[in-house]
Amino acid sequence: MATLFTLAFALGGWRSGISRLSDNSFFWHLRTGQRILEDWVPRHDPYSFTAAGTPWVAQSWLAEALYGMLDRVAGPFGIRLLGAVTGALVAALAYRLALVLAADRLRAAGLTLGAVGASFSLWSERPLFLGILALVGLLWIVEVPGSAVGRRPLVAIPVLMWLWANIHGTFALGFLYLGLHLVGRWLDGSPPWRGREGTLTRAAAVAVIACVVNPYGPALLLFPIDLLGRGDILRQVSEWQSPDFRKLQGVTFALWLVVFVACLALGRTRPSRRDLVVSLPFLLLALWAQRNIALSPLVALPVAARAVASATSRPELSGRLNRPLGAMLLGLGLLWTGEAVVTPDFAFDSYPVASIRFLERENLLGRRLMTNDAWAGYLILRWPGQRVFIDDRYDMYPPEITYDYIRFSKTNPNWEKILDEYRIDTIVWKQGAPIVQLLDLSPDWERIHRDKLAVVYIRRGSGPQE
Repeated sequence: MATLFTLAFALGGWRSGISRLSDNSFFWHLRTGQRILEDWVPRHDPYSFTAAGTPWVAQSWLAEALYGMLDRVAGPFGIRLLGAVTGALVAALAYRLALVLAADRLRAAGLTLGAVGASFSLWSERPLFLGILALVGLLWIVEVPGSAVGRRPLVAIPVLMWLWANIHGTFALGFLYLGLHLVGRWLDGSPPWRGREGTLTRAAAVAVIACVVNPYGPALLLFPIDLLGRGDILRQVSEWQSPDFRKLQGVTFALWLVVFVACLALGRTRPSRRDLVVSLPFLLLALWAQRNIALSPLVALPVAARAVASATSRPELSGRLNRPLGAMLLGLGLLWTGEAVVTPDFAFDSYPVASIRFLERENLLGRRLMTNDAWAGYLILRWPGQRVFIDDRYDMYPPEITYDYIRFSKTNPNWEKILDEYRIDTIVWKQGAPIVQLLDLSPDWERIHRDKLAVVYIRRGSGPQE
C-alpha cells in the first residue's frame, strides 16, 4: 500500500511537470541555455537595448545549460520530460519522507497532500522547480540520518549544494535551513562541534567552499544578497509580495498552516526546540514573500510528521488488488504522457503572437520596442533579433530603468517623457490597460494594429524600416 501511495504521488507530480511550456521567465532561461551551448556563459546583458552590456550573473546557468542541451537533443518535449521527472521525484520523495517520520501511510499521505498542495502553486518549468527538488534532497540528508544520503553528509551536502547554487538562488535558503538546524540542535543540547552536528557543520563549510567554484566565482554566491538589496523594486513584483489569501495560492498555504498548527498542538509528540527553530522562520518567510511558499511547507513537513508519528504500524491490507491498481496508475501515466506528446510544447496563448507577426510583416521589428516584462520573455526566445526594453531579470537592470518601466506601466504623468528619453518608436501593450487609453488620445502615437490580446502603436511619422 505504501508503494501504491508513492506511485500515486509520483504520478501527480509527473502530470504537473509535463505541462506545456508557458512561463515567461523560462523563455529567457531557455534562450540563455542555447547561448551557453554556443558561446559559454554570458557576462553582460545580451537581450535589451536599455541595459546592453551591463554586467550580468546568469545565476541559473547550469539549469539553463541543461535546458539548452535537452532542447538540442530532444526538442522542447525533452524539457517537459525533465519537468515531469522533477515533479514525480519531489512528490514521491516528500511522501516517503513523511512516511518514514510519521510511520503511518495515511497520516503521511494527508500531510504530503497539504505540503505539496501548497508548494504546487509555484511549480513550473523554471529553475526554481529544480531548486525545490534540491531542498527535498537536503531534507532527506538532515532529517533521516539512516538514509543512504543521510549516512554520508560530508559527500552528499557539498555535492548537492554545489548543484543547487548553480541552478537557482534559493540555495541560500538551503544554507539557512542547515544553520537553523544546527542552532536548534544546540538548544536541544547537541552543540554543532560534536557528533553528527559536527559532521553537518563540516559538510556545510565544505559546501560553501565548493560553491565558490563556478564560472562567476564569489559573485554567484552573492547573487541572493544583491537581489534582496533591491527591496523597493521587488515590492512591486507579485511573487515577492505577501500571499493573497483570497486566491488559490494563498488558500492552499492557509490550509497548510492550519494543518501544521493542528499537528503541533494535538500530536502525540511535543515538537523539539530544533523543530520550532527550523520551521517557524520558513513559515514567516512564506508570509513575507509568496515565492517562498514553494519551499516553506516542505521544510515544515517532517516537523509535522514527527509530531503525529504513530506508535504502531498500520496493518497491511490484502495485496490482491495492489498489482491491478499499480497497473492502472501506470496506465494513467502513460495516457497522460501520450496526450502530452501530441499537444504543442509551448503555450503562447497569453503572449502577443499575432501582434509580433504583424510587426514582422510590416518590417517594423528591430526597432526600439516597449512591451511589458512578461511579454519580453517571449520576444527573447522567439524573436532574438528584437531587443527589449526590460524583462523580469530585476537583479540585472539598473534601478532607474526598472523604475521608468514601472512609472510607464502605471501611467505616471511623465509617461510620454519616458518614451522620448529612451527613443521608443514602437509599443505593444495589453488591451484595456490604462496606458492604452492615453496612447489613443496622444497626437504623437498612431494605433496600427489591434487583436484580442494586444494593441500596437508606432510614433507618428515613423514608417517601416527599409
